[in-house]
Amino acid sequence: MRLSFSSRHADAVQWWLRSQDGPLSDAEERALERWLARDPAHGEALAAVEMQWALAGELAHRPSRHRTARPAPARRRVTPWLAAACVLLAVLVWRGPHWWWQIRADRVTGAAVETLTLSDGSRVTLAGHSALRLDYDDRTRTVTLLRGEALFRPAPVTGTEPRPFTVRAGDARLTARGTQFWVRRLSADEQHVGVLEHRVLARLADGRQRLLASGDSARLSDRAGIRPLTLDPARAAGWARGVLVFDAVPLDQALSRINTFRERPVVLLDRARAGAPVRAVLHLDSLDQGVPALANGLGLRTLEVPGLTLLY
Repeated sequence: MRLSFSSRHADAVQWWLRSQDGPLSDAEERALERWLARDPAHGEALAAVEMQWALAGELAHRPSRHRTARPAPARRRVTPWLAAACVLLAVLVWRGPHWWWQIRADRVTGAAVETLTLSDGSRVTLAGHSALRLDYDDRTRTVTLLRGEALFRPAPVTGTEPRPFTVRAGDARLTARGTQFWVRRLSADEQHVGVLEHRVLARLADGRQRLLASGDSARLSDRAGIRPLTLDPARAAGWARGVLVFDAVPLDQALSRINTFRERPVVLLDRARAGAPVRAVLHLDSLDQGVPALANGLGLRTLEVPGLTLLY
């Protein structure tokens, strides 16, 4: 049974206030994880509280002005601008409270792609808005992808480095067999993986597993198991080389992918065009020019407003 809005909001405020007092204890982190997992609306409430406090901080620094009381304005009809604001709030909710990722992860990226070299020599390239945690110990080299997407180039198992290299994403476990592969975390119980070199052993929590070879890509789901995807792993990982390739991809899906690498999300106002096929190659270092060109090719326009780009 879901909590009422008032109770959910009150809980979110309490968690936000607690986070401002300093790092959460291990027990508090586990309690917060349980609270967030209990209902998707909890994460939305927490993100909304954080944004409200941020906006309040902005307003507090503006010069105050004496205002006379005015009658309440008449209700306005919903405009495209209000719709865009709602979409922006949804994007902020999807990205989640920044402090929450900071306390859980060893690395959190912004919009830019970042490459890390780990202590064992393994290399990890993180996509925009991704979060990664390292859990190395004496027996294993485990990397947890908390959100987003990453391309992994593990240092091989040798006589001096006997520990296997495993990526955790939700309930999925992906163990390298001397390989290069990418993992995209979609949700707690659904992930995508693509193998560029050698092999990867993909496993689910219930014991189902499959050995994926070079050129394979798969969807891992608690409900559906491990199923092949019709994705070219190298093309899907093109973002790691600074390129996004779209071949007849629906426009709304293409924009979702583009927004992964932008601080200012692109919002499609003309929802009737959401399914329009996109065929394009965009360079990440010139997305500000690529998005208008893409829109023009589809007969759409762009408009820059504070915080986002409108497509109409």
